[in-house]
Amino acid sequence: MSQSSESGGEQRIFLRKASGLIRTAGAFDTFVFNIGLVSVGLGVGTIMFYGPAYYAGGDLILACLIGGVFMAAIAFGMICWSVTLPRSGGIYVFGSRSLPPFLALTLSLVEITAWLFYCAIAAYWIIILGISPTLAMIGYVTGSEGALNAANWVVEPWPMFAIGSLILILSGLILSAGMRFYLTVQKVVFATAILGSILLIVVLALGTREEFVANFTAIMGPVIDNPDPYAAIIASAKENGWGYDGSSFTQTLLVSNWAFLPLIGSAFSIAIGGEIKSVEKSQTYGMLGAIVGAVVIWVITITLANNVIGYDFLGAAVFNLLEGVGISTPTDPAITLMAGILMKSWVITLLVSIGLICWMWMWIPGMHTFAVRALVAWSFDRVAPDALGKISPTRHTPTVAITVSVIITVIFMYLFVFSSFFSTIVILIEAAVLAWSIVLLAGVFFPYRRPDIYEKSPIASRKILGLPMMTFACGLGFIASQAYFWNLFFDEVAAGHATNQLIIVGGVFAIGVIFYFVMKAYRASQGVDVTLAFKEIPIE
Repeated sequence: MSQSSESGGEQRIFLRKASGLIRTAGAFDTFVFNIGLVSVGLGVGTIMFYGPAYYAGGDLILACLIGGVFMAAIAFGMICWSVTLPRSGGIYVFGSRSLPPFLALTLSLVEITAWLFYCAIAAYWIIILGISPTLAMIGYVTGSEGALNAANWVVEPWPMFAIGSLILILSGLILSAGMRFYLTVQKVVFATAILGSILLIVVLALGTREEFVANFTAIMGPVIDNPDPYAAIIASAKENGWGYDGSSFTQTLLVSNWAFLPLIGSAFSIAIGGEIKSVEKSQTYGMLGAIVGAVVIWVITITLANNVIGYDFLGAAVFNLLEGVGISTPTDPAITLMAGILMKSWVITLLVSIGLICWMWMWIPGMHTFAVRALVAWSFDRVAPDALGKISPTRHTPTVAITVSVIITVIFMYLFVFSSFFSTIVILIEAAVLAWSIVLLAGVFFPYRRPDIYEKSPIASRKILGLPMMTFACGLGFIASQAYFWNLFFDEVAAGHATNQLIIVGGVFAIGVIFYFVMKAYRASQGVDVTLAFKEIPIE
C-alpha cells in the first residue's frame, strides 16, 4: 500500500507527513562534519600513543594508508546508499528498506549504542590527552605545584566524571540550538583544530632529536631522578618485555586498526542525509575528502614525530606507563606533552592541546547527532515512542531525542569511569562495524530486490564491470568492513572478544529484537501496521 492509497494514510503509517528536518548542510559543511568525526588530532594521539607501545615493529605510515584505502571502499558503498535513500537516520534507513525490520532496528541500536558510548570516551580523552598533560607541562616548566596537583586531580574519578558530564551536556545544548548553529560552531572549532595540527607539524619540523633529548633531560631528569631519562626509559621497557626485531607486516595490519577506528567517522554524514543539499556531490566530497585530509595530516605528523621524538622512545614510555613497569613520565606521554618538551614551553603544549581538544570535541556533538537522527527515524516509522520524533518548529531540531541521547552518554560516562567491567568495552565499535557490513551486503542486492526504489536513484543507470554501481560499491565496502571486523576481533588491544564484552554486545542485540516486537505489538493495538512504512521511501 502506498502512502497515498488511503485517506489519512501518511498520518497512520508515518508519524506525520514530513520529518520537520530541513536541508541546511552544503558540501563543505558535510566535509567538516565528517573530518570532525574522524577527529584528526585524536587519530594522531591514539596512533602515536598505542601504536609503538603495543604493536612494536608495525609501520605506522603504512598502517594509516591501509586504513584509509579500506575506509574509502566502505565510504563508496555508503555514498551509494545515501544517494539512493537521501534521508537522515544512518544505517537504520538503509537496513529497514532492505532487511527484515527487526534486524534493521537491532543493527541501528547496536550502532548508536557504540557511538553514544564513544561520546563518553571522547570526553574522557579530552581530559586524559588534553587537559591533564597541559596542566602537567605548566607545572614542570614553571615549577607550579598547583598546576601539577590539578593535572593529577582532573584524572581522579569524580572530577573526571563531573568534567566529562559537563562536556557532554554542552554538546546537547549546542545541538538543541539548531542545525545551522551547530554547523557554524563546528566550522569555528574545525578552524581552531586545524591551526593546532599545523602548529604541531611546524613545531616538529623545526625540532631535532638532539634538542628533544636535551630538553627532555632538563625537564624530566629531576622529576624521574635519572641523568639520562630518555635512554633509561627505553632500556627499562626492553628489560620488561617491550621490543621488536625489524618491521612486521602483521603488526602493521593490527596497528592499522587505530587508523581505521577514527576513519569510520568519515562516513558519519549518512546520519544527516536528509539535511544535506546536493546529496551526491556533498556526500562524495564530504566522505572521501575527510579520509584523504586525515591521512595526509597523519602521515606528515607521524613521520616528523618518529624522526624528532623517536619511535622507540614513544613506544617504551607508553608501554612502561600502561603496564606499570620500568621508568616512564609521571603524566601520560601524549604527543601534546612531547611537543611542549621539544620547545621547552608550556605555551606550545597549551596551544597544541587546544587544537587536540577541538578535534576530540568534534566527535561528541557529531556522534550525538548520529544517534539522535536514528532515534528520530525510528519514531517516524512508528517503531519508537512518538516523543522521540518531536521536532521544534522554530529550530527544526529534535529536542527530546537530543535530551535522551545526552542522558545516555552521561550514564555511559559514569559506567566507564567507575566500573572496570565497562572500562574496556571497545568491542562495541567492532559490533558497529559488523552492523555496517551487514547493511553493505544488503546494498549489493538492493538494486535487484527493490528496483521500485533504486530506479529512482540518480546512479541507477551507472554500471561498473557490468554491475549496478551500488552493487559494486557495496560489495567492496562489505569486503573492507569484514576485513576490519576480523582484524579488530583478533586485536585484544583495540577491541578483541573478551567474554564480558561479548555479553554486553549480545545484550544490546537482544534488547533491539525485543524492543522492535514490543513496539510492533503496541502499534498493532492502536490499529497501525508498522511494516507498511518499510515498503516506502522514508518521509522527508
